[in-house]
Amino acid sequence: MDRWFRFMPLNMFVLTLTLILTTSVLVSCEESEAGIEQTSNENDGKILDQDQDGWDLSRFFQHKVVYENGEEVSYTIIGNKHTLGFTGPFPIIAADSDKYMWFYFGSENIYDKPVEIKAEKKGSEETIQITSGKFYREAEVAPLEVNMPSNLRFPSSGTWRVIVYIDGEIYEKIVVEVKSQNG
Repeated sequence: MDRWFRFMPLNMFVLTLTLILTTSVLVSCEESEAGIEQTSNENDGKILDQDQDGWDLSRFFQHKVVYENGEEVSYTIIGNKHTLGFTGPFPIIAADSDKYMWFYFGSENIYDKPVEIKAEKKGSEETIQITSGKFYREAEVAPLEVNMPSNLRFPSSGTWRVIVYIDGEIYEKIVVEVKSQNG
């Protein structure tokens, strides 16, 4: 029994140190999560690009879809994998009207709500209408994923910020590079 008392201060030290480290890690995680919530709660919980006022190009990502017939297809999409993005012929060429397919990944019910897609060119104050439409239930690709077909045409090359409105509210911003027809 004497031995145990001799090591008790060391055991207490280790226990105290463990409690302090665990508490500081938990506090750090809570602060970090609070920062994420503040960022993602902007615009009624819709997740917008971190650089929503800037001009950083949006990222491409791969999205795999398994259709009802079992066919598996992978799409290259530009946008936000938590909200929406679009796929089509890349690179985007100025003055060409091409078909693009929009994917919605959010959890809100957006079926049959009007969608407007506008764009503004970097260095210009003009905003132009690119397309409009709606996501409808029959265009559901997989659970919680719907498509909206569209034709997009950017009048000139450069960096463009695509602004997506759903039911009259800004939902997402996607920054793309549009190439000239000559490459």
